[in-house]
Amino acid sequence: MKKLQRLSKRSCCYVATALVLTIVVGPAFAASLKSIMGDMGDNTTAAKAVLANFDSASAKQVLQHYASEARAASDMFTGQGSAKEKDLSARFKKLAAMADAASQAPQNKATFRSAFADVASECKSCHSIYK
Repeated sequence: MKKLQRLSKRSCCYVATALVLTIVVGPAFAASLKSIMGDMGDNTTAAKAVLANFDSASAKQVLQHYASEARAASDMFTGQGSAKEKDLSARFKKLAAMADAASQAPQNKATFRSAFADVASECKSCHSIYK
């Protein structure tokens, strides 16, 4: 009986710890993702400015920033169990690969416009499902 009581108390402690972690970590996770999305939004504004006044170094930097932010977002979902989290991780990985490949290619205004359109389309596909 005492062993059962100890197990019961231990189980309650584990459940309480899990609840506290969910309450504390959940908002931090959401804040991190919101920060990444905000950075991507700012990067989109920068991309539009690059299109208006094309500069190949700035174009490459914009694409590299998309790749970096997408990798960071993907890492947040890596190892998560739900189908939604796995899908988000895969989508961010795809976006990172797409932006990284585009950043490695020589840039002129036409190639950057095409790469930016592809990246923006990938962003939109995710937002249409999850936002």
